[in-house]
Amino acid sequence: MEQQKIIDEINYHKAQKITELLYKNGLISFVEYDKLTELNRQSFSPLFVDLLPKTLEISTKTS
Repeated sequence: MEQQKIIDEINYHKAQKITELLYKNGLISFVEYDKLTELNRQSFSPLFVDLLPKTLEISTKTS
């Protein structure tokens, strides 16, 4: 695997973790979460993007 692809993969997971934390802490809406997730996928092109969930699994649960 190319070094840049590894770096992109790591950066995607970091960005997505931050996105999830923002949502879980109520700092962004679910719509904003979805938009950021899509931007993360476009920006970093993770290798297994088709296998990753498109939405946050806890979004359907009530707090």
